Amino acid sequence: MKASSFGAFFRNPVSSSQIISFLEKKYSFEAKLAGFLEVLLEGTCDSRSGGRRQLVFSTQELFSKSKPLSESLVLIDEIPNETVQGSNQFCKVPDPRAAFIEVLEWLVESEGFDAHRRGFTKVATISNDAQVASSAVIEPGVEVGAGSIICAGAVLKAGTRIGENTVVRENVVIGSDGVTVYRAEDGRLLKFPHVAGVFIGDHTEIGANAVVAGGILTPTFIGNEVIIGNLCNIGHGAVVDDGVWMSVGTLLGGHTTVNAGATIAMGVTIRDNLVIGEKASLGMGSVVVKSVDARHAMFGNPAKRMVGLKTGPKR
Repeated sequence: MKASSFGAFFRNPVSSSQIISFLEKKYSFEAKLAGFLEVLLEGTCDSRSGGRRQLVFSTQELFSKSKPLSESLVLIDEIPNETVQGSNQFCKVPDPRAAFIEVLEWLVESEGFDAHRRGFTKVATISNDAQVASSAVIEPGVEVGAGSIICAGAVLKAGTRIGENTVVRENVVIGSDGVTVYRAEDGRLLKFPHVAGVFIGDHTEIGANAVVAGGILTPTFIGNEVIIGNLCNIGHGAVVDDGVWMSVGTLLGGHTTVNAGATIAMGVTIRDNLVIGEKASLGMGSVVVKSVDARHAMFGNPAKRMVGLKTGPKR
């Protein structure tokens, strides 16, 4: 399965009129609306990803460049041209990102969210064939597949999904909030709620004392047959695809994608919002500040291409 298969869903559908009413009371203004009169919303996502029946925020400029949205409520700085509105409803607000954060906070309290799919929290279970240490802390709304092992001191937050035959070593924390704040136009410091959870596949191992932050609007995703070493930190919304090997002390920034079969040596730091290509190699201690092409080897600070560099075990 791929990270794009999942999102963040309201426990029950929410009408756009509920959200607009909340904003009008919050900001003491009469909302300027356009498009459809009302839409019924199922969840939330990044507006750039597109989707159906979603709550999103955007700008007039970005909306025209995004993937298609339908039957969604868009909090926006300026109402876009009718030719690109489609079946969506638009609500003009002075600071769309701030309004979105405050709506999300309200909905977390009033409605609740499910990561991965609607109803996940109710049906998520720990398999009778999983081994869970008595000192592990597992919140309600966590799924652990058959044959998986959760070791002493591990903490699994709500919205975590772990597949079969996966090992979570001692004192790992999965699903905690990352550091994502926004300075609103009125000067307030707002923190994005993390509602999209963590998805971890089958036959994967997470090393001791590692941290995997929960996703904000899309899940943090770790695929099948992945090795993540001790003391690693995986940022919110990151994607670590099948067969990646990541050694001790790697720091992976939020929303960065590491494609299948990549090898990352000890102590590598990778900036947020990058793409590391399939079967790329990153040498020990490297600081990666630009995306890396498939099968390229990189080393240094800042990392540069090193032809012939070999990292990690034989793959």
